[in-house]
Amino acid sequence: MNLLFDTNILVALSRDYSLNFLRKVNPDNSKMFISIASLAELKSMALQNNWGSRKIALTEFVIGKTLVVEINENLVDTYTQIDAYSQRKNPSLGNYTHESARNMGKNDLWIASTAALLGLTLVTTDADFDHLHNVFFDVLRIAPEELKVR
Repeated sequence: MNLLFDTNILVALSRDYSLNFLRKVNPDNSKMFISIASLAELKSMALQNNWGSRKIALTEFVIGKTLVVEINENLVDTYTQIDAYSQRKNPSLGNYTHESARNMGKNDLWIASTAALLGLTLVTTDADFDHLHNVFFDVLRIAPEELKVR
């Protein structure tokens, strides 16, 4: 199973890139991918929060170990299917796993579309993608406390 890291995983990796950490987020030593949307979010956070040189170096190191997936027109149909499904308005997918509409951020929709189109397991620390699990792709959710440096 190849992995797509959500932005929150990249932020955690920028704090503590170690073999122990990597084993938690990538236990099978799978290929690692990130969406260009996550890369943009990460770099914006670094700039706005004045990250130090060590944290920026760790971030660049992590990015260098992943394949960055660009946003392009190949993702558009998947994006629209996921967005409509999240809003419970997708006529081709009537069996919804969520009882009310889920308003996803636009970057999260691009990230989800990337995972779905490429058949990647999405690794995240939050519940934003849970309603898409086993519908469009697999979600591996890791509790944030499991990623803390010990």
